[in-house]
Parts: sequence; structure tokens; C-alpha cells
Amino acid sequence: MLMLFGGSFDPVHKGHREVATAAQQQLGAHQVVWLPNYRSPLKSTSHTKPEHRQHMLELMLAHSQQSSWQLDLNELHSAEPCYTIDSLRRWRQQLGPSHSLVFLLGQDSLQQLNKWRDWQQLTDLAHLAVVSRTSLATAGTDELKNWLKNRLITSPQLLQSRPFGSIIELNTPFWDISSTDLRQALADQRPLDDWLDPPVRDYILKLGLYRHLESNASS
Repeated sequence: MLMLFGGSFDPVHKGHREVATAAQQQLGAHQVVWLPNYRSPLKSTSHTKPEHRQHMLELMLAHSQQSSWQLDLNELHSAEPCYTIDSLRRWRQQLGPSHSLVFLLGQDSLQQLNKWRDWQQLTDLAHLAVVSRTSLATAGTDELKNWLKNRLITSPQLLQSRPFGSIIELNTPFWDISSTDLRQALADQRPLDDWLDPPVRDYILKLGLYRHLESNASS
């Protein structure tokens, strides 16, 4: 099983790393691919240049010493908004029809899933693993709830035996870290040891990243 972890990672923080670790263990994924995007279609902008986000991810990966983790930079330098459906199509083509593929996302993303391009086709290409804080049965619109209900499973082993088609709720540690709050803490020059891996923190401080954000900057 291969697990994709997509996002802006602006910046990558301990919450991302711990969630990826827990999800990999629960699902039994043999490989985790970090998939930073140039810009989410649902966000107006990114707060740092792609090369900075790439370097922070490389620092995190080196610090984690997880040999099964790798970085996919295809979308980070595309200069276009990235759609998850296109990422999954690309990876499905690479893996072939029978390899189990999982896309990891948070419940905040799931709540907006019906705004994603071709969202109902996502499970035609991969499983979805959702890091949730409340029951998925209460997620989003009635259309989304019904779509989820028909695909929800509870056994990670079933994901191993199927290439795509299912959605599973993960019980991962809760890290109360918001990228928006983290960027604001950096702008305010508050302590960051609990949120950032030391190499990432040092890189941000050395270059003064996020220092000049306005207090009302959006996530």
C-alpha cells in the first residue's frame, strides 16, 4: 500500500509529521509520499515560495529518518492550482490497476470535499483515509454524507486487499496546530519549539520567513 499525503505544508510542522506516522502505522502502508502543491484551488495564495516549502520538507524528511517517506515535487513547481483528482490519476497510472493507493486528508478538507473537482470520482482511483475529530457521519451536506456512508469501512486490512474504493476514519493523535496560527506565531516571533522540528525552525528563523505577515492573513 502506498499513501499520499498532500497539502500546502506552509510550513510543514510536527502535526503533519505525527499524523503521517500514525496513519502509516494504522494502515500498514509500506511507503508515504509527501505531495506539496503549488497552490490549493480553494486558497487564494501561498505564503512562501515553492523553493522554501520544498527545502523545509526536505529538512523534515531528513530529520524524521523515515526511509519509507519520499517527496513528490511534480505539483509544487507547476505554477498552477493542483487538483487532487489529477494527482490520483497520475499516481494510479504509475502504479497500475491493482496496487492499493490511499490519499490522506483531514476532516476539515473532507467537509469541503463536494467543492473539489470530480470529487465523486476520487474513490474510483484510491482509498481515502480521514484524520477526523468527530464522526464522519455528521460531515458536510446530505449528498456528501450519503456518498461517505456507502464507502465507509472500519478495517485497515480491507484497504490492503483492495486497490481503491473505500473510506476509513483514522484514530490519530490530536495536535492542536493550525498553519494559520503557526504563521502568526512566527510573525509575532513567539516560541516555536513545540510546533516545528529544529531544522525547519532554524531555516525559517534564519531567512525570516513569515515575519512580515499581516495579522489577518488567511490560511
